[in-house]
Amino acid sequence: CFDLSSTPYLFPRDASRMRPLCTRILAELQQSQADEGESKAEGRDKKRERAANGGDKESVVKGAAKEEECVPSTVIQHMLNAALGFNSSDLDIQQSVEKSVTALIPVLPAFRDQCRRNQAVLTAMQVEEEEKNGEGVRERRKGEEEGEATPSHTAMMRAKAVGTLLDHPKSSFSTLIYDNIRAEIEEELEKMRAELREAEAKIAQERREGEETGGGEGEEGSYYLESVRMQAAARTKVAVPYLLSFSSELEIDLLELSNSHLCSLLNVDELQLVTAEAEGILSTVTAHRSRIEETEAPPGCLRSTSALSSFLKGTVPAGVNDDCFTVQAASALATSEPCYASKWRCEFGEAWEYLASTLARWKELEGRISKALAKEESTAADYPLLSSLLDELLSCDVTNEVAATALADRLHFITNQSTSRFDESYSRDKEELGVRVKKALAKEEVNEEDFAYLKKLLDEVRTECSDDAKREWQRAISDRLDQIFKQSAAGRDTCGKCYSHAASLRCLPCSHVSICEECVAKQLSSQEVDVMKKMNFHIVKPDDTPIECPYCQQAAAYISLH
Repeated sequence: CFDLSSTPYLFPRDASRMRPLCTRILAELQQSQADEGESKAEGRDKKRERAANGGDKESVVKGAAKEEECVPSTVIQHMLNAALGFNSSDLDIQQSVEKSVTALIPVLPAFRDQCRRNQAVLTAMQVEEEEKNGEGVRERRKGEEEGEATPSHTAMMRAKAVGTLLDHPKSSFSTLIYDNIRAEIEEELEKMRAELREAEAKIAQERREGEETGGGEGEEGSYYLESVRMQAAARTKVAVPYLLSFSSELEIDLLELSNSHLCSLLNVDELQLVTAEAEGILSTVTAHRSRIEETEAPPGCLRSTSALSSFLKGTVPAGVNDDCFTVQAASALATSEPCYASKWRCEFGEAWEYLASTLARWKELEGRISKALAKEESTAADYPLLSSLLDELLSCDVTNEVAATALADRLHFITNQSTSRFDESYSRDKEELGVRVKKALAKEEVNEEDFAYLKKLLDEVRTECSDDAKREWQRAISDRLDQIFKQSAAGRDTCGKCYSHAASLRCLPCSHVSICEECVAKQLSSQEVDVMKKMNFHIVKPDDTPIECPYCQQAAAYISLH
């Protein structure tokens, strides 16, 4: 009763060119679905055949139903069929639309979840691309400026994106990306599998031999646990170099993935615990570096050359509570090629290089110490070098009590040797000075030259002697000078205290002009000296330092200008 379009699918007039495109898409989807249906039917027939020969028929039926639950191509075909035929005037098409809508109702929630998973993966990839162009460049430049091995930011972000993809295994992109990654490293991946199987077989053989030759039940259990640790370390030594190579080739930091993610991505079950073992190795190496850098050596610290050398060779030193298999694996992995696509390798390499350079520095210092101590007879000329080496050793982060004791003993020997020689020289000089003093005092008649000579001897005694002989000789020489001073004509004009300047001050009450201004000024303040010069006299107060007349040794009460 109404005029309707005679075409199967009705399109708006402004979109009439969509008809041939959609018709072709529907035809291709129908063909694709038919092909998939045939292959799945063959697969189900084989499963049913296996089930008929003794398998679980119920599980086969459930698996088949689950496979047909949400096939993307089928869902998309139903969606297009419903959208394109919704306004059709063809009864058969409308019935087909109803069938498609009915089929979509139960699968749309699952299809929606898959869409969300796709969004999560795409978001992670978008963030990776943004950070690759921003933060990664800044981190790399900073590392280059500081001379550090900076891990590739791109590789780390791609690892995060792969981790997100692995968290959503039903994403539309999962299979494609997994296949592309495996295809790129397929040859090397197969080599790694072969080496891992070989290592597993070797460990299993050693375990069997250990159990056969072992003792009681407790020992068998202990050996089993040890073989498990050995197996994990062996896997790590084989797998990590390959994983580092894969990381560089794929530009994905594979060691940033969890154990389960790594096994799923590469489809290698033997990689279980490899990531955890690698983290344990890194933790052990960085912990030893931190302990060496600390001011005080904590227990279990590699502070000696022998201990650090053993550790770097893969042997646990005495007193260090490290797992022997972890240390062996660390030493083996230290020879692996640097990999800037791996954060783990950069951090491990930096810590290991610190330990190796520290050992070289310690050996160089101990070599210089051994060379200095190898000299049979050390003299005072060697003291500065030995003292410098001891200071360097004590301030260094290495502990070598043997070398420190040897240096201290050698320095003590040089000190004693030098002191002994000084004492001998001092005794000879003192003896020679005593002879000259006695000879000068024995002379009965003296002249002006003898007077000057006695003054020189008095200065020598004051400077060079520090014992009872000094006081005895000083008193004898001073008495002789006073005697000469009082008896000589020059004494009446020369200061009797310093024997150098003219006597210009009179001491009262004895009235002797026997002292110079310079000697008195040494016992007065500058203000008192100014007053004395202005008033031409000075009063010696009872609390002042006594001023004695050099001529008669009587304490002066007044000092006046002559």
